[in-house]
Amino acid sequence: MGTCNKNNPFRGVVTVSDKGQIVVPAGLMRELGIEKGSQLIIMKRDDNMGFTAIKSEAIQETLKKLVDNNPI
Repeated sequence: MGTCNKNNPFRGVVTVSDKGQIVVPAGLMRELGIEKGSQLIIMKRDDNMGFTAIKSEAIQETLKKLVDNNPI
């Protein structure tokens, strides 16, 4: 029987290739709607222990909401 990942952010382990590439697990790609050609923004963690990847469209949507709600 499977386990629920609803409150568990762990989605797998990836290996960095000799070219510096990683493969995002297929299940996570489906869950987040990431497809071939999707752009991700990479941000380094303050503690230098890793990074966070965010879909660029999510950032664009957030910026649009900020501009729409706070016109200059």
